[in-house]
Amino acid sequence: MPSRFRRIQTLLTPLRVFEAAARLGGFTRAAQELGMRQPTVSRHIANLEADLGVALFRRDHNKLTLTEAGRDLAHAVDLGLSHIQTAVHSASARAPRGGLTLACSFSFAHGWLLPRFSDLRRAAGDTPIHLVVSYWLEDVKLDDVDLIVNWRGGGWTDWPRLALFDEVVYPVCAPAYLDHHPHLTQGPDALSAEDLLHFEERDHEFVSWDEWFAQSGRPTPQAPDSYRHSNYHFMIQAAMDGEGVALGWHHLVCDQIASGRLVRIGAPLHARSGAYSLEYRPDVGPPDLRESVLGWFRDQAATLPPAPKS
Repeated sequence: MPSRFRRIQTLLTPLRVFEAAARLGGFTRAAQELGMRQPTVSRHIANLEADLGVALFRRDHNKLTLTEAGRDLAHAVDLGLSHIQTAVHSASARAPRGGLTLACSFSFAHGWLLPRFSDLRRAAGDTPIHLVVSYWLEDVKLDDVDLIVNWRGGGWTDWPRLALFDEVVYPVCAPAYLDHHPHLTQGPDALSAEDLLHFEERDHEFVSWDEWFAQSGRPTPQAPDSYRHSNYHFMIQAAMDGEGVALGWHHLVCDQIASGRLVRIGAPLHARSGAYSLEYRPDVGPPDLRESVLGWFRDQAATLPPAPKS
């Protein structure tokens, strides 16, 4: 009997290449991560676009951005890989192994942890760090993890807790977008519905544009055909690509602001969840390992650029 996944099986390598290019924002960086030559990456993307009959990237000189079809496919691939990763972890967790398992959200992993992950592994020495990412806390199986980054404030478990940072959100956009729309720095009234990039999540702890505008007593500009992202990482990528204004969580966009890929253009708003924290099993690892890992998170939180107050 023919496999119902026959077509997908022929696209596994191109989809893997596409995921890396979409996540990293370029073919050259994707080639470096995948150990391929850049022309090989370009060929895989071209073949994938030809097979699907739709453009996935918009090419403008040296700038590469996802089309709407590209964003939809990137989100689907990201979601599919996350389900596979969760299933693989669940299966492998049943076998005894060494190391520490850390759980966190996709947005935290993409925006904050992964750029620092090699440093965390060095802090853990010879102990492997296994990373489990999830869209929602409810999907994390506590029996399978040793540490969890709680993004909702309060205690998610009855484990000891290390406070990491308070969280605020504020509007951000690409410098080029601000150059073409300099009036955006004049306050909430300057933002139109066409400017706003929306993020929709079932986790209602995420601050919405409605809440941000409410702090200034103004209604949110509405556009019936506004694009709504279900993946925070891709929404921020869209903002960096100059497609509009997004609500940036300070710790998830401060690196991009420091590098000049994003600029803040509006007032900050404290998130309802209040703070991020690291919760850990009381018996996690030997004391010296536990202190090394906790110390690493403590030091990283201390060096984070302070959130704006106004």
